[in-house]
Amino acid sequence: MNENDQTSVPPPIAPNPEPVPPPLPALPNPRPISWWLRKFLACNPFYLVSAALLLYGCYRVSIDAPFFNGETARLLFNFTSVQVYEVLLVLVGIFLARRSLWYDSTLLVGLENLLVFVPFILISQAALTDAHMTEAMCVVGVAVAILRFGSLKRFFIELNFPARLLGAGFILLMVNVALPLIYRHMQEIKYGTYLEYGPAYDMNERIWLVVLPALFALANLLPPVGAKRDLLPQHRWLPTGLFSLWMIVTCVHLYALDYVFEYYIRSEFCAPAAWVLAWTIFLRCPANAARLKYALMFPALLTPLAAASPGGAKIFLVLSILNVAAYGVLCLQNRHNRSALHLAYASILLVVTGLPDSWMQFINSDLAPAQCAGAGAVAYLIFWTAWQRNPKLAIFGAIVFGSGILAVAHNYEGAMHLGLQGTLVFLLLHSVRWNEKEHPDAGKVRLLISLAWLVESFVWVNSEGGRFWMPFIPGATVLAIYCLYLPCRGIWRLFVVPAAAFAVILSGPCSAFVTGVRLMPAGLLAVSASFLFLGFGTIAALTRHLWHRHERELQPPIASERPVKR
Repeated sequence: MNENDQTSVPPPIAPNPEPVPPPLPALPNPRPISWWLRKFLACNPFYLVSAALLLYGCYRVSIDAPFFNGETARLLFNFTSVQVYEVLLVLVGIFLARRSLWYDSTLLVGLENLLVFVPFILISQAALTDAHMTEAMCVVGVAVAILRFGSLKRFFIELNFPARLLGAGFILLMVNVALPLIYRHMQEIKYGTYLEYGPAYDMNERIWLVVLPALFALANLLPPVGAKRDLLPQHRWLPTGLFSLWMIVTCVHLYALDYVFEYYIRSEFCAPAAWVLAWTIFLRCPANAARLKYALMFPALLTPLAAASPGGAKIFLVLSILNVAAYGVLCLQNRHNRSALHLAYASILLVVTGLPDSWMQFINSDLAPAQCAGAGAVAYLIFWTAWQRNPKLAIFGAIVFGSGILAVAHNYEGAMHLGLQGTLVFLLLHSVRWNEKEHPDAGKVRLLISLAWLVESFVWVNSEGGRFWMPFIPGATVLAIYCLYLPCRGIWRLFVVPAAAFAVILSGPCSAFVTGVRLMPAGLLAVSASFLFLGFGTIAALTRHLWHRHERELQPPIASERPVKR
């Protein structure tokens, strides 16, 4: 062996290293209690607790007789406390704003706007005791409120407090001042409590149905939402938020007046205000939020339901008609807005539901508005399921269509067969619009539907009360729709549909023929069959060369084609 001979030995193959799992994400360290406590104190909950304690203290003073023996003394104490507290809120808010403490100063402004109409709720209570004191408290309340808001506008320059908001606030202030005086005057001429007629009742109804919706409509006069700003007092949502606080307190004030002066508070009174609020929110929504704007069209449709009571029939009808007009305007503005079109149709159904029974009975004594609305809803579902090309929706639409026929013809003896015929016809016509590529088994399902339809037609003809001409109507309908509509779309290839239609049309005569054959004498039937089979045999003999290959091969050649012998 040559010692210098060095044979190259391949190095050993190293095993593949095991994959290293990725490191787990580091879990966030739990926040200590001190961090949460600082977050909580940064929100400055002391101001909120202070306002809550003020309202609770006024409530306790008004019911604690030992504190002040006289009702007038308790009212004056609460009124003065609230006014002084609001003045302090404004002064502290301006002071903090001068030191650029924007969160705390804006929070105090919000509390001031929340409490601005609270003194007038106290004035409503004073209207039951002393008329002169009520007038004096109204004058003082208006003067102090104007002074407070004037100070905010003058010394809190960074506050987003536009002139339109101040105008709407002044209107709300005058209304809250006038309400106690009006209810006080009507109380003097009202006889009894919880009345349902008379001048006092009419006044209260007009305030709920006209005045309160008009106040909600003032939100449309506010300036549009502008660009986002850095400072909290200048945020674009601030005017709308302040107006919302004013309207909340105004509604509470009106509720307190009905409670104090003993008027019935019914749900239909709130329906017009809810309708105006729903459309106001829709109109105030930014145009760039398209999905949100589409979603905000729906609440207005439900607002008439708040008046769905015997006493709110007129309100329900009026609001439904207004919804039809509003959705119609949206459809005219944007022809592609299908949501508005659907909601307009739903509003029309609500209008039909709200029509008086006497109007419908004038057309038909057995017709009711609820039945017409239900029929309209069923027609809506059938139309849109037929418009779609989804087989699952076709099943749903077929069931609805059949159920509708069954409900209309429930007094007919063969109503069940009519419902089944409608269900199968709907499915078969809908199947021609199915996408064969997306649904490979569409042809098999279409064939099964055709067979089920044919079997049902034979059962229908032979059932009790069945006639041979009955299947002709659904069969002719399917055949007519197929011949008039489908060739325009180039769908002549679906021969199962016209074949099933022809078979259904002939099911009645065939059943009648079979029944007649069964009743014929056996001898006459045999003789007739002999002539019939003689004709079949002749036809088979004459056409055998067309359908039998062996016979064509053995057939002798024609005389002109025979070889000539030499």
